[in-house]
Amino acid sequence: MRWSLSLREYLGFVTIAMLTIGLVFTIQRLRRIEAEVTKLRAETGSLQETGPGQIAAVRAPSDQPLTYRVRVRVPTGSARFRVAYSSIWPRQSTAPLWFGAVPVPIGESIVTIRILEDPRDQRWKIATLVASVEGNQRMSTVLPPEQVQIFRGSHDVLSTGVGRETQSAVATEAIRLLDERWLVGEGGLLLYGDRAPENDQIGIYAELQPDVGPL
Repeated sequence: MRWSLSLREYLGFVTIAMLTIGLVFTIQRLRRIEAEVTKLRAETGSLQETGPGQIAAVRAPSDQPLTYRVRVRVPTGSARFRVAYSSIWPRQSTAPLWFGAVPVPIGESIVTIRILEDPRDQRWKIATLVASVEGNQRMSTVLPPEQVQIFRGSHDVLSTGVGRETQSAVATEAIRLLDERWLVGEGGLLLYGDRAPENDQIGIYAELQPDVGPL
């Protein structure tokens, strides 16, 4: 007995085949898009979802020398936060000597830390800018000549702080955004993680911390 298809059955099979092929192409396209989005997030420093009430930070790319960018997020309903900055970690101290701090609003912000010569007075400074939908807030501190010479020279740098993966913490804690230590002389060989340095350690330091009490 010969097997035959009616016109209706034939059209039904063709429709199903076309839908299946379209579905396969759609799945492949979605996978490519997801891969591209993942790559783009890594390149632009996109913050991933974190737990409720957590602060978060991720390193953002920068193509300028002595310029560092970090994307941060402060949750709604949390206490006030600030970004403290410094260029020196004093010997035998448990933290850098913070020069100043810039307030960070609720939501996402871009924090930019730069070492630059201010064209207004030709003085070298460490400058901090917090940019958000609420506007820009900045602060800068003049650097001593010995630090300027180090930053303008060619030295190895030990870089820690946040990376390209989102780092989070509860809203009562702090996140070390930048910890860039210039390895100068023999003292640079004595650095082990967060242990107090045996000599003054020149570098670029920034921390997202609760805005309570003195620096």
